[in-house]
Amino acid sequence: MKNSKIGRNDPCPCGSGKKYKTCCLGLEGLVDRNEKPFMRYSQLISTIKVKLDQQYKSQIKKMRKSLQERFLRLSTTNYLPQEQESILSDWLWFDMTDSEGMTFGSEYLAQNGAYIEEPLRNCLQSLNSSYLSLYQPIGMNGDSLLVKDFITGEDSLIMLKEPLDAEISEDKPLLLGRLVALPLGNVFSGMVLMMKNEDGQGEYISQHINYLRELKNEEDITVSLKNYGEILFGLYDRANRKALLPLNDIRVLFTEEDSPDLITTLEDSEVFSLVHETDGIRWYDLQNSSGNARLGIHSSYLVSYADIVGDVIRMKNWLSNLIPQRNWQIVNSLLLFQPPAPELDHIWYTVIKDQETERWLHTQHRELDEKTPLEILEEENGRERLYVMLDSFASQASGNEYSGDLINYMRSRIK
Repeated sequence: MKNSKIGRNDPCPCGSGKKYKTCCLGLEGLVDRNEKPFMRYSQLISTIKVKLDQQYKSQIKKMRKSLQERFLRLSTTNYLPQEQESILSDWLWFDMTDSEGMTFGSEYLAQNGAYIEEPLRNCLQSLNSSYLSLYQPIGMNGDSLLVKDFITGEDSLIMLKEPLDAEISEDKPLLLGRLVALPLGNVFSGMVLMMKNEDGQGEYISQHINYLRELKNEEDITVSLKNYGEILFGLYDRANRKALLPLNDIRVLFTEEDSPDLITTLEDSEVFSLVHETDGIRWYDLQNSSGNARLGIHSSYLVSYADIVGDVIRMKNWLSNLIPQRNWQIVNSLLLFQPPAPELDHIWYTVIKDQETERWLHTQHRELDEKTPLEILEEENGRERLYVMLDSFASQASGNEYSGDLINYMRSRIK
């Protein structure tokens, strides 16, 4: 279908409600062929975004608050600076899918691709295929910046408006941006964020992306980047602010064969140390962990939990060497953004009881003269004093099955 078949006064097929002559007809001849490729592509990208904003403005307006909360759910703040709005908009248009797997960009292309000029159509196709990623500058090549994708390892040349005056520093900063691959070269779409990579920030982000791929069983890393741009944005923010992400990774292996041998191995291990045995589970701490990391051994299953990605990796590698070729099930992870499967609820609650009890034992309480329960246990009649405290908790939680169970668990821990 050609544009000539549409009358100048006919409604524009893009759905804007305007006449064709005052809408998409104006895109014909828009691009100056004599412009440098960077300027030409910048103009095309800007035009596409204006059209998408016109087409979907009312729809996005209704959803924007909730979608922005989703986009920032891993960030250290729920505030998005105005200069970063383009990163959110690109995610809304080109990454966020509906129930049929369509983005606003792919829907617009399907409905209007036949009516717009080929350069604009090709640019929209490239935007639809683009994804947010992490890049490390390597050097300059004329007006182009040579970068390495820190996550995929691929090298690319990015066209710039003009050469960089400054040399690429030795510490090679990290760039968060959306690369758009076009016939005459690559450009970044919208805002590009930059931070130093002086304290392992890049490795921190890369570890979490690989962890996410494992959770989602995705072999193609670019699929993860395309599907979870908001997670990458949150990881970038946390890496930049040096704020750890508590994953609360919980895994279980149902077995009745390895427990005795594993206990013997753990007793002789310098990697784990026994903390306590309560309700039929022997709990071992992962030594030199960055956060909460623990392994529990029950007669019918093994359960592990860890907050920090480095501890998750250490735990997984150690257990894989000790018990190879076993199918550990993921019970919980922050990056799944969903509750555990019903059949694994009891495992999840077992871990929660242990975590909450540990938190209680190590927290100062006003009722205990700003001492921790562990400190009170060292005093004369300290255990009895803690029983009184737990009795008070129980009376307040009367009728709540889960709270009652947790309090009973706390009682068992201080016997």
